[in-house]
Amino acid sequence: MAVLLIVRSFPFAQPTQDVMTEKETARIIQFLANDSMKGRGNGRSELLKAGLFIGEEFKKSGLQIFPGNAGYFMPFRPFGGSKTVVSDALIWNGKKMATDAFIYFHPAPGNYSPKGLSDFTVIKIDSFFSESILEKYKPSGTNLLLWSDQPQPDKENYFPPKVKLPAGGLDYNVLLVCASIPPVSISISGENNYYSNLEYNVVGMLGGKSKSKEVILFSAHYDHEGVFYRGRKKDSILNGANDNASGVAALIMLAKYFAQKSDNERTILFCAFAGEELGLLGSKDFVNDIDPASIIAGINIEMIGIPQYGHNNIYITGYNQSSLPNILQKQLSSTPVRVKPGPSEEKELFKRSDNFPFVEKGVPAHSIMSSDDDDKCYHQPCDEIKRINISHLTTITRAIAVASGTLINGEDTPSRMISRE
Repeated sequence: MAVLLIVRSFPFAQPTQDVMTEKETARIIQFLANDSMKGRGNGRSELLKAGLFIGEEFKKSGLQIFPGNAGYFMPFRPFGGSKTVVSDALIWNGKKMATDAFIYFHPAPGNYSPKGLSDFTVIKIDSFFSESILEKYKPSGTNLLLWSDQPQPDKENYFPPKVKLPAGGLDYNVLLVCASIPPVSISISGENNYYSNLEYNVVGMLGGKSKSKEVILFSAHYDHEGVFYRGRKKDSILNGANDNASGVAALIMLAKYFAQKSDNERTILFCAFAGEELGLLGSKDFVNDIDPASIIAGINIEMIGIPQYGHNNIYITGYNQSSLPNILQKQLSSTPVRVKPGPSEEKELFKRSDNFPFVEKGVPAHSIMSSDDDDKCYHQPCDEIKRINISHLTTITRAIAVASGTLINGEDTPSRMISRE
């Protein structure tokens, strides 16, 4: 009964009753923080599995692809290394093709095992490849191989400097090839030494109705610490249920809510970052892919599964650094959630989460949290599903939707921060 009373006290439209529920919260947490995910450590296959799950949730919600990308997955190289490493190998009629004679687009990571001619619909292009070739031949229902025997007019290149991707991304793999003879047999496969060193930010968006060039950013990191064998401890998996499967659960539910509501005046971006535990590497990479001036506000969600500051209480990092926290707190007055003073500034939590790369570009961006690194299970094996307070997490997620309402409808605009670059 208490939960029902809380739900009814929120000024929500009806659609939230379907998508922001305790059952949905539990479902997402159960997947991301399960022992089978091995703590979603950076560099592990389980982190990719988590990213694919998030991408599928974005797809089911109907989120759009971030412009210029084939899918929801934006790769970066957290471990460094040469950027000239060959990503894919193509054997064309028994001979290895030069790497500049083909381009291979993947809308989703994983499954780089060899593909043959029967895996593609093959189309011959009667001219050289144009920048807009994929606007004419967008694949649907099958992998697509487009080939041409004509190089670029300059006779020095096979492809234009840039091939534009369709606004809606790609549904299947696309292979572009410039070759002198038609394909009788092919084998295209990913090079493990390239793809094994990639991680992915998972990004979806909802275009704004009237202020589409202005962006409200929601984010949460989905990586954690993986598996560590410490002495004779039986439990070596650092599940990261609170840090930060809880934030990702909120991110996914907010995406579903706003997609169903479909009345956002400003564009909304939903970003699940990898590499946070390595030093905010995912968010540091993504901030270079977007004009910071377009981001009106950034709301990062971190460790909201434990009510360390009291049930239904949160704190906002860097509270006095911009006017955004005050805007959020004002809107929260109609919800059961209250903002409490955060931990000492000496902890530098404002600088230690994925809001900060945006702050450095002048964006008013803060993290919403309900626990900190003094929690006894922070980065410990006991950060497990059974500790998560599902009611608390769901209530906070609903409250974030309310608190961000005037930002999303264009009514409120927080003050800019001073760029720290």
